[in-house]
Amino acid sequence: MKSAELKTNSRASSGEELSVDALSDPYLERLCELAARDQWKLEDLDWRSLDVSALPEVFRQAAADGFAQLQWGERTAQLAAERLLGLLPEGPARAFIATQRTDEARHVAFFEQVIRLLGCEGRVRPSVQQLMREVQEAETPEELMLGMQILIEGAAHSLIMEGARLVGAFDDGGGLDRPLQSMKTVVGEWMPRLLARDESRHIAFGLHALRARIPRLDHAARRRLEEKVAHWGEKVLEQARDPDLVYGIGEDGDAVCGRLIEDLNLRIAQVGLETRIAPLKAT
Repeated sequence: MKSAELKTNSRASSGEELSVDALSDPYLERLCELAARDQWKLEDLDWRSLDVSALPEVFRQAAADGFAQLQWGERTAQLAAERLLGLLPEGPARAFIATQRTDEARHVAFFEQVIRLLGCEGRVRPSVQQLMREVQEAETPEELMLGMQILIEGAAHSLIMEGARLVGAFDDGGGLDRPLQSMKTVVGEWMPRLLARDESRHIAFGLHALRARIPRLDHAARRRLEEKVAHWGEKVLEQARDPDLVYGIGEDGDAVCGRLIEDLNLRIAQVGLETRIAPLKAT
């Protein structure tokens, strides 16, 4: 990592720089309450009922690769939350980030279990590793929250919901064989009910914090943040231009990635930034 410390900007410096916790309002307190209420344990899930070994290896490998990208993102978010936790003073914001760190560790373990279930080694793309490393090494609190809670968590939430939509089309008449039912349980039930719910809280915190902080940035700091959107957005677009992981499980990759970019751009707009990730060009 480049540095254990985050840079400050000229208008929000010293104690004021760390005033993410100035957002000590009922909204943050409610997020903490939801985080406490919605905790869940990996061991409470019925893993023993799942068996996907009869699925074709090419499908299981593609699925393992897709889950590996998500796991890498969760691990990055865990490390980023650890950095932000060390920056914040005691208060509701720090308390919430502590719950996020716990959530991310659980998500990493969840995907490790799913990949083990598939019986294939998940392969993480070098370009994904590079993007995650850059987010993890962000130099300011605003960059860290933008990369972690808007881009990484936002992408994870969108992809989880896309997966749930895909398996939701599976037969609901009780006619699914065990391997497909197992995939539907993981992707269509556990992930949206548990992981996506966690991600929604993380995104909500990022939106809330950045909406308060960005208007206080000086011109140079805001310009750098806009440049980060453009730079990281291009890396997201690089993944979207090569959607073979999504095609590998039988989904329209262009459509999925197009909706993902729309979701990310909506959240970027919600925090008050002007830069947008370019839409996919028609092929």
